Order: sequence, then C-alpha cells, then structure tokens
Amino acid sequence: MTLDVDAAGIARLRLAAPERRNAIDPAWVAQLGEAVERCTSGVRVLLISAAGPAFTVGGDLQHFSRRLDDLDRALDEMIPAYHAALEQIASLEAPVVAAINGAIAGGGLGLAWCSDIVIASEDAVFATAFAKLGLSGDGGSSWWLPRLVGLRRAQELLLGNRVLGAQEALEWGLVTEVVAPDALQARAEAVASELAAGPTHALGQIRRLLRLSSTQTLGEQLAAEADASRACGATAEAREGIAAFAERRAPRFRGSR
Repeated sequence: MTLDVDAAGIARLRLAAPERRNAIDPAWVAQLGEAVERCTSGVRVLLISAAGPAFTVGGDLQHFSRRLDDLDRALDEMIPAYHAALEQIASLEAPVVAAINGAIAGGGLGLAWCSDIVIASEDAVFATAFAKLGLSGDGGSSWWLPRLVGLRRAQELLLGNRVLGAQEALEWGLVTEVVAPDALQARAEAVASELAAGPTHALGQIRRLLRLSSTQTLGEQLAAEADASRACGATAEAREGIAAFAERRAPRFRGSR
C-alpha cells in the first residue's frame, strides 16, 4: 500500500498487493491505518485506487483458514483496527474519491461506502458475500447500505448475497459514474484535481454536514448548517468565492482555512 501527496494537496492511496487481489489481512490493515494518519490538514482530496485485477476481494480467507480454531480472536485482531481507519477516512475534512476496478467485496466495500465520489470501471463487481461465509459482515455495510440504497435493497445485498455489476451499482446509487476500464484512472484523477482546486474548508464542512444529517433532527441540522456557514464566512475561501462571483471571474481557492 502506498500514499503520496502532491503539491496540489491530492493524496493518492493505492492498494498495492495485486498478487493477492488486495485481500485484507492484519498487515494490510496496519498499512491502511498508517496511511490514513498521514492525511493531515495539507490534504485537499484523497484518491483511493488499486493495482491489479481487483480493487479488493475483502478479507484474506487464506489467513482466516489458518485460524479456524480461534477464528473469533483472529477477526477481533483485525476488524476494530480496520473500522478505526474507515472512520478516520469518513471523518476527513477533505473529499474522498474511489476508483473501483474489478471485484470489490466483503469488508473492502467499506472503502467505497465512506468515499464521496465513486467511479467504477465497467468491469467492476460489488459483492458482500458475508452470509456465504457464515459471517455477519464488517466494513460498515450494515450502516451505510440502508442509507445508500434503502432497507429492502440492503437486505437483498446482505441476506441474499446479491452481486451487482457496475451498471446495476450505478442504478442502485452505490457509485457515481461508470467508465471504460482504460479511462478509470484518468477520470478519477480529473475529479480529484477538480475537488483539490475547490474550497477545502467548505467542502469539508459539507462532508461533515451530510454525515451528520442521518442522525440529527431538522432543528439540530439547521443549527449545524448555521454554525458551518459562520465558520466558512470567516475564511479566505468564502471571501474569494464571493468576490469572484461579484467580479464575474473564476475563483482561485488556495486551501486556506
């Protein structure tokens, strides 16, 4: 797994174990946690992609097959740390873009769920597969799916092990757009660059407000919007955005908070 941050503030997180189809094991989880910790305030957008024929096939079943006598302990050694990393990604004050190629399954789906823009290759396949393994699931699927696709479809995906191709995932609202395999990386880079050139603080506030919306009353959400607007109003970004509109020119956001 690699993480590089360029001068524009684009952090590129790449899953880099193609020989294992980016299967998740304890070392993989530790690397993810370390990478997310490096996504500091200088990061303006996080782009997640993967090397090889699959984005990630989920948990490394070879690893777990060697721990059948203490499978519960093996799962507990890995899942809490993975969930902590996913929660950090979901809480970043910067947009997250995911470029999904090939299979994405099991707990690995969590990386797509906590992304804001999900671009899928035409060959992408989405599968929960937990019930087939006698497991209840991880990666946040039981929280995200009812919000993304509704309870009935979430039940179909998790209880019925429904597998979705890229176009179906688009129709269900799980991905933002579908592109040809050879256009995936370029399109993801273009989206990431556009977001990185945007108002970093405002985008972070929008991301936070959307995350809050499912657990707050209308009154609480309106208050949160007022607080966020006030915070944005104190930034150079807002001054630049409004000045640019008044002057009929494109804004030049520099990521200042």
